[in-house]
Amino acid sequence: MRRRLSSTLFASLLLFLFAVPTQLWGWGNTGHEAVAYVAWQQMTPAAQARAIQLLKLVPTLHSPTGKSVPGYSDWVTDLPSGLSQDDQHLYLFMRAATWPDSIKHVGFKDSDVPPAGMTTDVNIGFSDTASHGYWHFIDTGFASDHSTVPATPVPNAATQIVALRTAIGSGESDDLEAYDMVWLEHLVGDIHQPLHGTTRYFGGKGDEGGNLVKIKLPLAMEKEFEGTLSKSAPRELHAFWDDLPGEGDPAPALPNAASFAKPLASAPADKVADTDPSDWATESFTIAKTDAYCKPIGKGLQPTASTGSKSKSKSSTKPKPVALSETPAKSSKPATSSSYLITQAYYDQAMKDAQDRVALAGARLAKVLNDNLK
Repeated sequence: MRRRLSSTLFASLLLFLFAVPTQLWGWGNTGHEAVAYVAWQQMTPAAQARAIQLLKLVPTLHSPTGKSVPGYSDWVTDLPSGLSQDDQHLYLFMRAATWPDSIKHVGFKDSDVPPAGMTTDVNIGFSDTASHGYWHFIDTGFASDHSTVPATPVPNAATQIVALRTAIGSGESDDLEAYDMVWLEHLVGDIHQPLHGTTRYFGGKGDEGGNLVKIKLPLAMEKEFEGTLSKSAPRELHAFWDDLPGEGDPAPALPNAASFAKPLASAPADKVADTDPSDWATESFTIAKTDAYCKPIGKGLQPTASTGSKSKSKSSTKPKPVALSETPAKSSKPATSSSYLITQAYYDQAMKDAQDRVALAGARLAKVLNDNLK
């Protein structure tokens, strides 16, 4: 996620980010809202009506440090003017998909590592003082060398989707069902982001789903990212994939999310019918290995002398146009050997993957809610 920040606040945030775990987000706000947009189009009228009933129960939270987390009443206030009631409901459902990211790093108990000995979490709803960072991903590991790969931690996104899906269909209280629904909106999106399905090991160290892999973009591509709702282009591989659908704070990102989602092709029916989150995670793992950790990304966290960081851009059909020159464009930052240079061909495939995964996530989310909302 990228946000508009003053230079002073941005510098402070950088210091903060270096002090906390970096496995922070799935898709950015735009991507999560795009997943919810797709889902809403495929939800039954009964599921839509029930979803809005539940969203009205999402409270404004206040963390132990005094920071506020917006709830339903705040989302209503933030709606653009002139929307029909149907579009208001759509936007509110889209906004809710970002809620689980909004409770991170605001004073609640944060952890990207499951507590020792835990296999499932007890769901206590909006009174929970933990942000459950480890629910957002599934660290299925692989190695690009001979590093030892540890077992996949639990709970994780796949196990939690199963638990939440079961809960909303169990006749639980409305307050709990509201909590579980907004988490499902978010986690079904997360598990379809390829770099939320893996962590790669090299030299005995994991890369935290690509968060530790440094990248740089050609100047024209940087401007494409910065032309959304952000002043900064991604500098880590994970952030690059997060931001493919767009960037920005939850409320301003809503129109862009709708624009990204509306033209997406329908997901294949046979894939939508697969209701096993473990399969969804395996799909992301496979895409990460083939399309995220491919050239120009090398085996390690940064280029070696043999791999270098130079790479020529290739022209191809662009899902999202980025006008790059025929010769390698210069980055706005001085070229160094510490970052991998993203090529046009890499971007094109990543964008196609993002479009396909958002469409599939939205269709699967609709099925989960149509089948289980009570």
